[in-house]
Amino acid sequence: MISEELPEHQIFHILKQGEQESIGPYSQIQIGQLLNAGQIEASDYVYYPELSGWKTLSQVFELHQQLSSFGDDGQEPHIVDQSFALVDSLSEPEESIYYIAVQHIPLLKVTAAVKLTGPKSIVLTDRRICILTPKLIGNTELNQYHHKQIERVIKRLTGNEDEGTFIIALHSGAWIETNKIPRSQLDRLEHIAGEFLEVQHKEEAVN
Repeated sequence: MISEELPEHQIFHILKQGEQESIGPYSQIQIGQLLNAGQIEASDYVYYPELSGWKTLSQVFELHQQLSSFGDDGQEPHIVDQSFALVDSLSEPEESIYYIAVQHIPLLKVTAAVKLTGPKSIVLTDRRICILTPKLIGNTELNQYHHKQIERVIKRLTGNEDEGTFIIALHSGAWIETNKIPRSQLDRLEHIAGEFLEVQHKEEAVN
């Protein structure tokens, strides 16, 4: 949580969305505890004296240290490593990767081609959502959707609710669907991507 760019002793005030009065002061450690407890969100606003004005927590802090437990939800480690390396190598300046989800396909149900290519992965950054599709021949296919292109994200659970489909709904009207995402990963995709999109929509409304 602690940002090396901010003094460790710095104190902060928080303004929760929809509230008129700020709360605080808090230290960086306390803010991390509040985030983990769900008492504040990444889209809430923070202020300290050297800041030009109120900014969202996601703009000020390195929240990927709080949110990016890339393998804690059962993802295949080598797929996570490959996905991270590819997106990181193509990332924009100061772009951060927050979460990686990996398709779960039972071995008994996949074709030989899928076994050779591997499952798809979804990579969330603070600027875009990337879908990586391994190929039998050639490089992994990467489709990316910047937050400005996205209207909303949707999770659609299957009958047993152990897994489901992650849907990116674009402003153009197109839907991009990735199925067979485990429930725990699907929940985190929806939560983290939803927070980023909320911030994006607020910025668009202001501008």
